Amino acid sequence: MLQGGHSKPNVVTFNTLTKGFCMRGNNRLLRKMEERGCEPDIVSYSTIIDSLCKDTLVVDAMKLFSEMITRGIAPTVVTYNSLIHGVCNIGHWKEATKLLNEMVSKGIFPNVVTFNVLVDTFCKEGMVVEAKSVVLMMIQRH
Repeated sequence: MLQGGHSKPNVVTFNTLTKGFCMRGNNRLLRKMEERGCEPDIVSYSTIIDSLCKDTLVVDAMKLFSEMITRGIAPTVVTYNSLIHGVCNIGHWKEATKLLNEMVSKGIFPNVVTFNVLVDTFCKEGMVVEAKSVVLMMIQRH
């Protein structure tokens, strides 16, 4: 596509490729998008953030998250879920709680995935009281 000059890839094309590349451990397509004059969107960022978190590269994911915010791209529950899951996987449950509070303060409401990650993490850490409070929050928010 790029070499033939017939058509220019758009954000949907790049997001599709990004998903495939991330599944194979390569999450560097974002910069290629920019080089080609294609602005990344929330799907672009969230896909790469999720991939970085799954590879336990949470520091890199947080840097990309900050870059995204700086560029004026608002995170979604999916973005936060990836980050919360990532920090929980490396045992930083306090950071997960901070992210949860941040997302709620921005009017982004946790979903069943968010709550399940937190309940699972708290149970694995032996923090049954905290897990129970998350379940109660789930019930309150239906």
